[in-house]
Amino acid sequence: MIEHFKKFDSGDKSLLPLSFSHLTEFAFYRERWALRRIFGYEFPSSAAAERGKAVESGVNLILNGHDLSKAKELMISEFDENCSRIDDPNTSTERDNLEPLLELAAYKFQQFAFKWDLVGYQNKIDVYIKGIPLIGYTDFQFEDKKTKENFYLDLKTSKTLPQQISMSHAMQQSIYNRATNARQMLWYLKNPTKTKGAEWNSLELDDYQKPMKICEHIIFVMGKYLETVNSAEDVKNTLIPNPDNWIWKEKTVLNARKEVWGY
Repeated sequence: MIEHFKKFDSGDKSLLPLSFSHLTEFAFYRERWALRRIFGYEFPSSAAAERGKAVESGVNLILNGHDLSKAKELMISEFDENCSRIDDPNTSTERDNLEPLLELAAYKFQQFAFKWDLVGYQNKIDVYIKGIPLIGYTDFQFEDKKTKENFYLDLKTSKTLPQQISMSHAMQQSIYNRATNARQMLWYLKNPTKTKGAEWNSLELDDYQKPMKICEHIIFVMGKYLETVNSAEDVKNTLIPNPDNWIWKEKTVLNARKEVWGY
């Protein structure tokens, strides 16, 4: 099956190795997957995405000995620099969310400081699923001081506070579990509102096999699809963009769609 993935290799561009975002984009937003992976378009980040990256960086600074004040300063500086390259009307709002989110994260990690040692951050993982290579980067790797067990913690920021793990997040966790053979944990930080401060929740999968089966199925379907197309023109002619889909709200994605499909 891997030969079907390699047929679109060109220079330094390749569909392989895959990543978690490759899988979800192909499965749920295939036209955007095609624009990125086949036609080579690059799309800007969002203020929400940069919020998550900045808070994660701030947490890492605190876990490595920086005080909260300095971590806030560096976190906001990183956010401002990254958002200077994007045009997002939510940038100011997301900037205001940073400090409350980091304060809550710092408080929660402090509660576990006597139990956990940080032993890794942004570790690259490599794994094969159905013979196809995937890569990813974990957030935080900890060692339990008592049991010496290593486990991974993925930090998510969001507008809502999940009470259960979404299937897409479960898929990501199952990939990390397959690669590391270690326990995976999810911490969610919810944006503050006018009436409520930032909120926190911790969730953990009790079954990695179900979401892994979905990952395997997506890779199988992707391989079957790539078997039927031999060029970017074939991809264009086998996909029908839905103009009402929310993915076209981003102007650069919409413009790319118009350039490829003409509408």
